[in-house]
Amino acid sequence: MFGKLIKNEFKSNLHTLGMIYISAVVLAGFMALAYIFKINWISALATALLMASAGIAIVVTFLLVIVNFQKSLYGNQGYLSFTLPVTSGQLLASKVVVAFCWMLLSFVFAGIVFVGVYLYASAMVGDDVRAALSMLKLFSDAIPDKKVVVGAIILLIVYVFTWLLFLIAELFFAITLSNTRAMQKLGGFSIIIMFFVVFVVTTIVSTLLTKNVPLSLVISPTSIDLATGVSMNMEAENLIPVGITGLLFKIPAGALLFIVTTILMNTKVNIK
Repeated sequence: MFGKLIKNEFKSNLHTLGMIYISAVVLAGFMALAYIFKINWISALATALLMASAGIAIVVTFLLVIVNFQKSLYGNQGYLSFTLPVTSGQLLASKVVVAFCWMLLSFVFAGIVFVGVYLYASAMVGDDVRAALSMLKLFSDAIPDKKVVVGAIILLIVYVFTWLLFLIAELFFAITLSNTRAMQKLGGFSIIIMFFVVFVVTTIVSTLLTKNVPLSLVISPTSIDLATGVSMNMEAENLIPVGITGLLFKIPAGALLFIVTTILMNTKVNIK
């Protein structure tokens, strides 16, 4: 049943978001034709629209996640959703999985678009793209230990995944809290108010922890080491400090928000 929940969640958003990605593919095709036949005005228009589609994909995905969660659980579809033979935790988990996948896809899509547009623009003005790629390869080859590169990539992935999951946890907790009987008195702005409050509180706690427990991973050409603090001469020594206190806070804090959200779904939510 949990698999069916995820499948239906994907299908509910596929049409709207799918059209954005299909449009991007069509625009990329126009850009390729404009490059081949040297039609500059089509190239410029298609490039601008493609870049706009990257931003639109992120915004639309963000809004769809909010609207779908609110409508399917606490709107007209709420009574049906809560009568399904699944627990509230499974309902929430299916929403989280699908929201995470769509949000991650939108950011990956935006990244691919901007990199692709940069390479396309370089080719249009006559720059040697291969030379730029060769320089990038020389830069990567200059790093003595390839394990450092792999470690840095893994760290980046963990950061992105944690940030996205924590954002979803904040959103879903704020939406759920705004649908309790006490919070519904605030009206249609309750979701915005609750999210702002949750965001501010978690940001303050994360900032205080970072200030008082300054843990960092220091990336050097040969290793990645744990450090308690950042010295002023790290840059001169070709060291890159990456603070991890906020990351370590977001993992248990996000889990706690999901747990509290599930409890509220079971006991306090007032379905419209």
